[in-house]
Amino acid sequence: MEDKSQNEILTIKDPTKITKSGEPTDVEPLKLKVYKKRWLMLVIYMIYNGTNSSQWIEYSIINNVVTRYYGVSSIMVDWTSMLFLAIYAVFIFPASYVTDKCGLRWTIIIGAGLNCLGSWIKILSVQPDRFYVVFIGHSIVALAQTLVLPLPGRLAAQWFPSTQLSTATSLGIFGNQVGIALGFLLGPVIVKNHNNLDDIGKDLSRLCWIVAIIGTIVLVLVLTLFQNEPELPPSETRALQKMNRKEKKEEFVEPIKRLCRNKNYIMLCNSYGLNIGVLNAVSTLLNQIFLAHFENGEEDAGRIGLALTLTGMAGSVSFGIILDKTHKFKQTAVTVYFLTFCGQILFAVFTCMGIKWMVYVSTIFLGYFMSGYLAMGYDLCTEYTYPESENIPAGLLYVTSNIYGIILIISLESLMNTYGDIPVHIGLCLALLFGFILTAITKDEQRRQDARKKVQYEEIARIEKNDGVPETNKLTYSIT
Repeated sequence: MEDKSQNEILTIKDPTKITKSGEPTDVEPLKLKVYKKRWLMLVIYMIYNGTNSSQWIEYSIINNVVTRYYGVSSIMVDWTSMLFLAIYAVFIFPASYVTDKCGLRWTIIIGAGLNCLGSWIKILSVQPDRFYVVFIGHSIVALAQTLVLPLPGRLAAQWFPSTQLSTATSLGIFGNQVGIALGFLLGPVIVKNHNNLDDIGKDLSRLCWIVAIIGTIVLVLVLTLFQNEPELPPSETRALQKMNRKEKKEEFVEPIKRLCRNKNYIMLCNSYGLNIGVLNAVSTLLNQIFLAHFENGEEDAGRIGLALTLTGMAGSVSFGIILDKTHKFKQTAVTVYFLTFCGQILFAVFTCMGIKWMVYVSTIFLGYFMSGYLAMGYDLCTEYTYPESENIPAGLLYVTSNIYGIILIISLESLMNTYGDIPVHIGLCLALLFGFILTAITKDEQRRQDARKKVQYEEIARIEKNDGVPETNKLTYSIT
C-alpha cells in the first residue's frame, strides 16, 4: 500500500507534459523561486508560536503558589497544562480542515486572535474565587494551539527550498521552545510565594498583563505582515505536491485513511508520542518532583525547566542542520532517542540523590536530546507521509503525544501522591525505553527525498531556478 501511494506522486517527463500512470497532460514549464521574505514569515511564526506555548506551563510551574491562592488541589492546577493536550486531541481534525481550506495566513490570523482573546480573559481571573475564569481563558489559548503546532512543516514546505527544509522546520519548533522557556522563567520570577494572598494576586495580575500585551502585539504583526504561500514554489517537491493535489482532488478523510494504513507513520506516532509525552509529563510535574527533594525550590524548579527547554532549542536547530546536510533520518533519530533515554536515567538518579548541581547537568543533557527530538519528529513525519499535506500528519502526530502526555501525567501524579517520586522516575524511563525500541525497528523510508532525487537525477524537468540574483549565483540543487 505504501509503494502504491509513492508511485502516485506526479512527475514531470518533459517541459510541457506531466504524466500520471502514463496519461499525458499539457502544462507550462515548471518554475521555482526562493523568496528572501521567507525568513520574515518564519520569524513572525516563531514569535506567534512562542507567545502561545509560553502559557502552557504558566500555572503548573508555580503549582504550590497557585494552589494556595485559589484554594484548589495540585491536580486541578496541573489540568491547566493538560487542557492544552486534551483540547488539541479533540479539535485537531477541525483545525486541520480549517488550515486546508483557509491557507496558512488565515489559519495563523485566527490562531493569533484566539491566543490574544484568551490572554485578556485571564486578566479577569485574578481573584481567589475565579479559578474557573483561568480555565476559560486557558481553554481559548489551548484552542489556538491547534492552529499553531502543526504548521512548521507546512510553512517550511511552502516557503523554503529543499536544502533548508529541516532547518526551517526546526526553527519553527524553536519558537515553541522559546515560549516554553519563557513560561518556566517568568512564572517563578514574577509570582512569589508570599505569605499574604493579596501580594500573590498582584504578582499573578502582573504576569497576566505582560502575556496579554505581548499577545496583542503579535496579533497586529500577523495581520499586517504575514503572507500566504508565494506565487512560485521554492522546491521541486513542493511543485510536484501542488500539482498532485490539483490532479487528484479528494475529501478530507481520504488522507487520514491512507495515514492509518501507513505502518511507518503509525510506528512514528507511538515512538514520538512516548518521547514528547514524557517531556510533557516532566514539564508539568517538575515543580512537585523537585520540591520532593529540595525544600523551597520553586525558583530552582523554574530554572531547571528553563535549562531543559533552552538546551532543547539548541538541539532542535543542530539536528535540523544535520538532517539537511546528511539526510540520515533513521540513524539520527535512533541515536537521539537512545541518548534521551540515558539522560532521563541520569536525571532520575541525581534528583533522588539530592545532588542539585548534578540535577542541572543531567537536565542540560536530557533537554538537548529530548526537546531536540521535538523538531526531528516533524521531519520524519514529512518523509514518511509525502506527498500528503503537512498539517494533517503533523496534527495527528502531536495528538498521540498529547494522549500519551495526559495518560502519563494523571497516572504518575497518582503514583507520586501515594508512593513518592521514585515510581514516577521508573515510569518515565520505561516509557522512553519502549519508544526507543519502536524507533529502532521502524523502517527507514524517505519519500520526500526520493521524489526530489527523481527530479534531479532523471532530468525529469527543466526547472528555472530564480531567486533574483545573477545567473552565475542562482540556486542549484545537487546531491553529493
